Amino acid sequence: MAKTSEKRREETRDRIIIAACELFSKYGYHNTQVMDIVKAVGMSAGTFYNYFKDKRDLFAQIAHQNLYELRRRIKKLREPVNIWDHGDRVEKLNASYGAYFDYISSHRQQFLMLRGSLGVDEEMDAIIRKHYSDIAQDLANDIQNWLDIGIIENLNPLPTAYAVVGMTMHLGDSILLEEKFTRDEAIATLTKMSHLMFESHLTELGRKALEETQKNKTEVPG
Repeated sequence: MAKTSEKRREETRDRIIIAACELFSKYGYHNTQVMDIVKAVGMSAGTFYNYFKDKRDLFAQIAHQNLYELRRRIKKLREPVNIWDHGDRVEKLNASYGAYFDYISSHRQQFLMLRGSLGVDEEMDAIIRKHYSDIAQDLANDIQNWLDIGIIENLNPLPTAYAVVGMTMHLGDSILLEEKFTRDEAIATLTKMSHLMFESHLTELGRKALEETQKNKTEVPG
């Protein structure tokens, strides 16, 4: 009985979140009220407040969940990466940056709300800083691993990771607010910059591995 009750609670919570996401996307956060959400779900306001303190709490939980899923997706896209293979590195970089821009495109209102809260709303600020910090830490761990196996050298993992995440966030802002370049242009630029930085720190072992990989790909079987 307890398991059935818990399952029903999860299902109800999910229904609220799904309805809220649709309404936030269609009308915006400020133009969507709790009563709009409960009407869309078909429940009482009292039931809503059994799950969330208010609309702001609901939004914060949705943002937390979506950013967690974004981080998980990016990690999955990068694993496994054949770090010795130029082509595989480029493919994984494209996919990772693509996942981020897919997120901001499909969660435009959420992204702009969160970015606008930086330095203004402590709770929202903490949410976005934590998740972007986690994404940067994942990248820093990868960089440290590449240092440990000897393919790159003389690169400080954490500042480098934060710089990459910062550039990506800024381009995301520009795409949504200024529209001076396309998603594909942003991905191509970030991928190229990341790869150039990576190759500028290759060790001798890394350079030889890169040359060998490129040689094998260009050789035509006799």
